[in-house]
Amino acid sequence: MKRCKYGWMIPAIIIIVNVCAIWIRWSALPDVLPAHFDPAGNASGSMARTTLIFYPIISMLLCLVTYGIYALANKMFKLKPDEKGLRLCGLHMFSLCLALTILSSTLVTLTFGKCPIFMFAEPVIMLAGIITLIVCLLKANK
Repeated sequence: MKRCKYGWMIPAIIIIVNVCAIWIRWSALPDVLPAHFDPAGNASGSMARTTLIFYPIISMLLCLVTYGIYALANKMFKLKPDEKGLRLCGLHMFSLCLALTILSSTLVTLTFGKCPIFMFAEPVIMLAGIITLIVCLLKANK
């Protein structure tokens, strides 16, 4: 159980990296940013620069909601902690994937779609997080 005690710190660090990336590039960004890039890197929409401020906020809120649902489920169903702490590890991994997905979205926007690896990483990261959470929950309940 102790091995996952501080797992929440990794998503928190990624959110801080997200804030720093936006802060570093802020003055070089135009007021209107291209958004919604196609696989070739061409913009198919736009958004205001101030929209970027919401990315780390959304990331933090999603992580907090995830932990809140976990705490609520523990209280409602009176779940006992599993011996290996797999439920909590799965939760930390899922939160990590949420934060990484939003960081990837930020990087796509900050690079103006010039680095398509970030675009394709988003669904892969989220799928990995969902699969990890499901596997950890199933193993914890055996």
